[in-house]
Parts: sequence; structure tokens; C-alpha cells
Amino acid sequence: MGTFADEGLLYKARSTLDTFVTRRPSLGTLWANRTQRFERAHAILPSTAVVDEPLRLTLQVRDQCERLHRDFRGAFATESTDDDATCPDRVVFPPDNGGVIVRTGIVFETPGVHYLTLVHEETGERFVSNPVRVTPEEPEYRLYWGDIHLHSKFSDGCGTVEDGIRFGRDVMALDVVAYTDHDTMGFFIPPTLQRRRMRRRYFEATKDACRAFHDPGQFVTLMAYEWTKQPLAGGHINVYFDDVDGAVLFDSISPESNTYEKLWERLREFNESGGTQAITVPHHTAESTYPFDFSAVEYDDDLAPLVEVYSQWGSSERPTAEGNRHPVEMGQGEASEPGHFTQDAHRLGYRVGLTASADYHGPHPGHSLLHAESHLPSLAEFRRDGLGWGIIWRVWNEPSYPGGLQAIYAPELTREAVFESMADRRVYGTSQPNRIIVDFQVDGVRFGDQDSTVRVDAPDAPREVTLDVAGTAPVAAARVLKNNEVWRTAEGSDDPDADLSTYTVEAAWTDDAPVTGMAWDEERGTDADVYYARIRQADGGMAWAGPLWVEVA
Repeated sequence: MGTFADEGLLYKARSTLDTFVTRRPSLGTLWANRTQRFERAHAILPSTAVVDEPLRLTLQVRDQCERLHRDFRGAFATESTDDDATCPDRVVFPPDNGGVIVRTGIVFETPGVHYLTLVHEETGERFVSNPVRVTPEEPEYRLYWGDIHLHSKFSDGCGTVEDGIRFGRDVMALDVVAYTDHDTMGFFIPPTLQRRRMRRRYFEATKDACRAFHDPGQFVTLMAYEWTKQPLAGGHINVYFDDVDGAVLFDSISPESNTYEKLWERLREFNESGGTQAITVPHHTAESTYPFDFSAVEYDDDLAPLVEVYSQWGSSERPTAEGNRHPVEMGQGEASEPGHFTQDAHRLGYRVGLTASADYHGPHPGHSLLHAESHLPSLAEFRRDGLGWGIIWRVWNEPSYPGGLQAIYAPELTREAVFESMADRRVYGTSQPNRIIVDFQVDGVRFGDQDSTVRVDAPDAPREVTLDVAGTAPVAAARVLKNNEVWRTAEGSDDPDADLSTYTVEAAWTDDAPVTGMAWDEERGTDADVYYARIRQADGGMAWAGPLWVEVA
């Protein structure tokens, strides 16, 4: 008689084979996508700037499959929403550009939210940069961007950690990158073999890559790994450290750390030792092959202060039946029982913030490719990156979405400051490649400040709720949810071609209803009201920010 783990591996093997058969690519599509055709430009600037501060523009051109257009020939006329800004009138791609160029010396002179617009001279198509919030003086926190959930050939991905970090830094202009290769595996890599490989070489090799690329003030690497349950045996958790040298591998099959509770107990002892610190982040909690049930675990929201609400798998915020526009479809789809969604965690009373990253299994932090139209990677990619899911699912049409990004409010770009912002829940999540600026506050308290808690003197004391959004496309709807229900909505435009005035939303409301909290059952729940923001753009881009908890003092 087979073990539960054996049954899970067989289940995973059968389901994967079924996906290969039912979602095999069209040969005509694969043939047509051998030739690159210009599809879009993507302009990246820092999200935060001070008046007169020189900025760096990274401009990419991508094809119909969202690959970098390696032999692009063309130019873009450039304008700024700041009439006094310094920026080139025209950006020309030179030969052998590889699909990306960098221009320095972009300077904004006027405080406010600003954009660069770029018009492709051949087609007349307009492309818009991410928003830049310009302040007259240095702000308390700058907004940084990271992709901190990635896999390499050290587990079931493709490409090297070094190539991935370099791509995130140089091509995607990310501020933070973390690779999270599996501590153990199932299906096509025996769990004990992967554990042995990680302990013998891969964990230390990941540390070496983190050390090599870390550049405080310019670029941050985080040391991390994925604590991995086998198919049908539970969910997955990423473990992050605030230091490289002191990071320790507590794996998912060792007797002392083979359950969530044991892992958190080990990490609590580790943190209390006074050296390196660690936190954990559950992800794709609503996926039925690797389900994470908040209601069936003794959840530790000190050691797991964040949940990855979105990745290429989809969103685990709420069920499809309740309006989720990005339901989990990869693997075996969405879990059918309650307890697996971030809204369930909040109803249970757990203080978890919302974040996002890619979970991409290839060397492309900041821009996953699994959701793109089926295409054959080049022979050079196969030779360089090997055969992993990041290559396989670019050919087969696995149902997925663009990956996610983590937005980080931090006082400086250092490993310690980034880790502290994550531990304090001073982060939020967006879908790729949308660097949407979100400032969400209740009574002047932003998520991450004051333990994300607002204390009022009486249950019916008025609370001022403010939401300030600057999108990368027209904002269709900016919603504030209270106790898992839509409480207020700032409606925008569903027209993706609407003008730049529709890219920003500022709204303020007063809530004077009594604080009621939420109950999961007779024993579990929260006495605090839970507020968070959900942003939807006309182009489908999303952001989730919060929560903030309002409790009676």
C-alpha cells in the first residue's frame, strides 16, 4: 500500500501529464512566434524622487510573446508631464541593443506625480512610464520594488541564480531580488535527493550569489529558500533572512521542522539567539495541490507577517465565486473549502499583510513569461538555462498570469531596511509589470506604521480613510474593503486608452460606524475592523495594499 506522499506524487504526475495532453500548443502558433514582432515598450523610472535629483530611465522593447525584442530598430519621441523636466526629446535604439537601453539624467523640477510618455515614431503608439512621486525634500520612506519569489536550476527552474539576479538588476531595474529554491521536491526530483543537493552545495551557492550582487544603496539581495510540502500534503512557505552568512536551512522533511508549527518554533529559537533574523511568507495558499489552510494551523503571524496574495498562479485573496478576477488555475485549480484565502486569515484574526511576487521558474525577475502566447525558446536559451518549468511552460500553454511585484516602503535601500519593512508589513503587492503607487491610510496611519494598528477611544469614533493611487494605466476602480466587504469605491475609467488624468485617484471618506470586528467561528475571530485596498486598472493590472486594523483602545 502506497504512502500519502506516494499518492500525492502520482496525483501530481497524472495531472501534469493531463495538462500536457489537453493544453498542447498549436504548431502554427509556435511557427509564427519564431519571428519577433514589436508589440510594446516598457519604460521604468524610480517611483520616488526629489526635485532636481537625476534619475535613470530603463527602456525595454518587447515582442508579441513579451520577450525582449533583440534586434529592434526604431525610435520614440519623449515628453514629460512636468513642463520643466529635463529629458531627451527622442530616444533611438542603436544596433545590437538587445531590446533594452538606459538613459541617465532625467530630472523632474515640479513636486507631484509625473510620467514620461513615449510615442513610437513608426506606428504612433503611445507608451507611458510608471508614475514618479516627486517631493521637494527627502521623504521619510522611498518606494522600492522587488521580485522575491523565484526558482533556478538549483531546484525545478531553469537558468542560474546569477543570471536571474543580473536580469532583475540590469534589465528590469528592480531594487530587490531573492531566489527561493526548494529545500525538498516531489514529482520528478526525489525529496531526499533535493534536500541532499541543497545541503551539500546549492544553499551555499545561493549565499555566494547574494554576496556577489549585494550593493547597499543601489541593489539588495535577500537570502531565502522555499520550505516545500509534497503534493496534497500541505502548502509552501518562503523563508527570508536579514543576513546571508547566518542563514540556516530548516527543511520540510527533517523531524524537527517538518510541520508549519515546528518550522516556526525552530525559527523563533533561531531569532531569539540574537543574530540573524528570519520571517516566512506562505504563498498560492488557495491552490488545491499545495493548499495552505489558515483554519487548520496554529498560525504564527509574528513569524509569518505577510501572505503572498498574488503570483503567476493567480490571486488567493478570495474565491472565484466572490468575484476574484484572477483565480488560481495552474496545477489543479482553486481549493474548494474555506480557510485557504487571505480574507479567511483576516477573519480568523491573523495579522497578515499582503504582498506579491512572481514564483517564476526562470532567470527573469520582474517579468515572468508563462502567461504569454506559446513560443519556442531559442537554442541558446536551452543550452544556457537547461530544461526547467520556466522553459517547458513557455511551450505548453499552462494557464497562468503575469507574476507579481513587491512594493517596499523603506527609509533606505539596505538589506536590513528591506527586511524590517517586510517584518513590519510596510509592503504591498502588484501584478507585473505594474509599479502602481498606493498610499492607504486610516487616521493618518499607513500600513506598516504603528504595527498597522489604529486605536480609537470609542466604538463609534469617526475614522478618516484616505486612498491615493497613481497607476500605470487608467485606474478603473480603487476600492477599500472593510471586514472583507467592499466598503467604498472610487470609480475611474475602464478605457485603456484614456488620458493621463485617469491614471491617478485621490479619495477620502469618513467611517463612523461602530467597530464590530469579524468572527470565523465561536472561538476565533478579531475584535478589530480590518481595512485594505484593492486597485484594478483598465489594462487588468492589480494592486493590494494593507491591511490596517482599527481597534477600540
